[in-house]
Amino acid sequence: RSTRATSASGRVYAMDTFDDDFDLGSAEELDPLDADNFSAVDYINRQFPNEASLKGLDSFVERLKEQQRHIDDDIHHAVRRQAACGRRARADLEEAKAAVRELFERIKSIKAKAEESETLVSDVCRDIKSLDLAKRNLTLTVTALKRLVMLVTALEQLRTLSSCREYEEASRLIYAVEELAGHFQELSHVPRVADLLERKAAILSDLRSQLLEDYASLHNPQHSRPSGVQAAALCVDAMDRSVRREVITQFCLRLLEDYKDIFQPPKEASGLETAERRYTWLKRTLRDFEDKYASHFPEAWRVPCGLCEHFCHVTRQHLVEVLSTSHHTVDPELLVRVLRKSIDFENELARRYPVDEVVPHASAEAPDLAANVGNLGLKYPDVLGKASASKGQSTSAAQEDDSSFAPRFRGIISECFDTYLSSWVQHQERQLLEDLDRTSASGTDRIVSKGDEQYGSEDDGGADQGCLYSSAPDLFASMKGSMTKCCAFSTHQTLFDVFQVFRKVMHRYVEILSGQLTSRASKFPLDSSAVRSVCCAIGTAEYCDETLPQLAESLLKVIDAAFGNQVSFEAEQELLWKLMSNANKVLLQSVNSGLDEAFGKMTRTNWAQFSHEVGDHSPYVDDISERLPVLFEPIARHLSKTHYLSFCGKFAEAFVARFISELFRCRKISEQGAQQLLLDASFIKTALLEAPVTAGSGRQMQTAYSKYVLREMGRAETMLKVLSSPDMDASAVAALLGEDRTSGESVVEVERLLALRATSDGDVGLLPPVPEDDRFDGTGVDRLRSTLMSMQGSLNQKGARTSEDLKRISGDMKKFGAASPASQAESERLIAPMAAT
Repeated sequence: RSTRATSASGRVYAMDTFDDDFDLGSAEELDPLDADNFSAVDYINRQFPNEASLKGLDSFVERLKEQQRHIDDDIHHAVRRQAACGRRARADLEEAKAAVRELFERIKSIKAKAEESETLVSDVCRDIKSLDLAKRNLTLTVTALKRLVMLVTALEQLRTLSSCREYEEASRLIYAVEELAGHFQELSHVPRVADLLERKAAILSDLRSQLLEDYASLHNPQHSRPSGVQAAALCVDAMDRSVRREVITQFCLRLLEDYKDIFQPPKEASGLETAERRYTWLKRTLRDFEDKYASHFPEAWRVPCGLCEHFCHVTRQHLVEVLSTSHHTVDPELLVRVLRKSIDFENELARRYPVDEVVPHASAEAPDLAANVGNLGLKYPDVLGKASASKGQSTSAAQEDDSSFAPRFRGIISECFDTYLSSWVQHQERQLLEDLDRTSASGTDRIVSKGDEQYGSEDDGGADQGCLYSSAPDLFASMKGSMTKCCAFSTHQTLFDVFQVFRKVMHRYVEILSGQLTSRASKFPLDSSAVRSVCCAIGTAEYCDETLPQLAESLLKVIDAAFGNQVSFEAEQELLWKLMSNANKVLLQSVNSGLDEAFGKMTRTNWAQFSHEVGDHSPYVDDISERLPVLFEPIARHLSKTHYLSFCGKFAEAFVARFISELFRCRKISEQGAQQLLLDASFIKTALLEAPVTAGSGRQMQTAYSKYVLREMGRAETMLKVLSSPDMDASAVAALLGEDRTSGESVVEVERLLALRATSDGDVGLLPPVPEDDRFDGTGVDRLRSTLMSMQGSLNQKGARTSEDLKRISGDMKKFGAASPASQAESERLIAPMAAT
């Protein structure tokens, strides 16, 4: 092991010079030496497994010693070489330190020389800057003196040229003067400069007045006009933008003097009826301008546009004066006609003179003053550039200023009518109300079907069309016409006022329909024409309720957004719903009145002394069965399917309530009378189910209607069963009826029902007191069961006769309900339990 470790150490330090000579065998023989659990004894035993192998022991030991000597030599050589390398490394380190010290010395020397150079350069630059500043100041002074001399010369020349009306040369001088004066604005505190600027302003002001006089002379005869007017536009363009506007305004107002003389209120031609003559005058004046004056004005000035704008302002003032004094008496149709003519005129002007064609004043190319300085007679052309150089920074501001003066033709005249359109709105209100009164008058208002092509669609088919008054579609057509007419000239407050008029008209229409219902209300059944009128009122209210949201939607599409949240017909729709409810009540009252005679027979019967055998229904049942289809038939014919189904449901509710009420009006009912009434109730239930179908020509009813009739009539039958059971006490009755036995109202109803009982002699049957412990123990139900069993025995004795009677009744009911198979099946289902009993 010692040999192995020493050999490994020698390879680490002498890898590049010496090779490992220690080789005791092949790779397989060296493997055990690398193992962590190497055992020398085992290794020796493997090398010398027997005594015969010991013969090579000496040679093996010699090889190990020889290898040891080689390893020792390698270690010695490595140690010597390492010592020599250490000495050389220390010498190299000292040499590197010396080189670094020398480098630092050189850097310090270079830095010192750089500082000296920087100080020298700063001194030189300071002298150069002083010289440069002096040169620049001198140059500016010389340039300022040149400009001052040129400004003085230019002002004198401009005064001379202006007085001689040599406007073409003067326009170039104006550019030069503006260019030169712009350089002295910051020196206006210097007295000499301030005097020059004041002289410049005075000269330009005189020139401005002279230009205005020259353009005003265009209205004079041609021989009296001064010379040079054709070139005056060049000076106007060279001056401030306000000069052009003032020239155009003065010229246009002078042209409009004749217009004011003719149409100024209160002259004869100032009224609304002559408004179209105003626009004709303008068209004629524009043609005259093109013939006489157009050559004196550049096209970029858009003088015709300015003339139209001033004409509109003057016309607006005239119309305001006229309307303020006569809007109460003026014809509303004339007012609207003039308004629409004004809107058309404004739209025509807006198309002819669009705003995007306005040419900004500052966008015109100014002359190159330096190139024309010889013609101007000015020295020092090097200090002059382009005239627009001083104005270049204000070009965008000039464009904004010109756009702010762009004409706005739409609404310039028509907006003055908005304040006075209330008279037209009132006129529309009167006209709509008059049309409504005329179309809804008795004998004039026709009854039409909703399927009529003129008034509605045929989507629902004939059975569900219903009917309505022709005044309703006519009214909505008139309102839509008023809305369309108003939208042509106003979508703001006036249109909202028209919407308020629509609401008033709808209130009036509901009042008319409600008045017809009031006149139809009676304690007697309505005839066919009266029923038709009431059904038409329902159909008309339904039509209005469906059409009002469409009208509101049309208004919302065109009205100004500020009024959008206020456009709604919800209040009017509630009135229409109330109207339909009242009309249904009138129909219910009519049908109920038709049954008064039948119910009168029922209440006049002495049920307390009733002793007939229970085999056939009572006579009043025939009256009800015959009257119901007759009363339902005109209603089914004139109401739509939806309203007819609703009416049948409400009638069934009212009929059942009345039937129960009539039971209590019978005062006393004996046991046999209750059995007869029970049989009658079954036939009445069948009549209630069949009457709507028969009257509606086979129109099937909803399942909910049949369920309601069966449930409510079943309640009445239960009450009659209680009356046919004399032994039932209050607790048993409450349990059978499903009432809350702890409710005070329920107790009163039960006691009221029990009070109907009558003994055999017609007196009240007094019930024995029920012990407190047995009141709710179900013994009353047992007694009811025994009573019903006794009733079954009594009926079995009369079985043959009852069976024949029931068969005959069944045949009659089948014949009566032949138009409705469903009703026939329902009748057989109702009769079957009685036959079985």
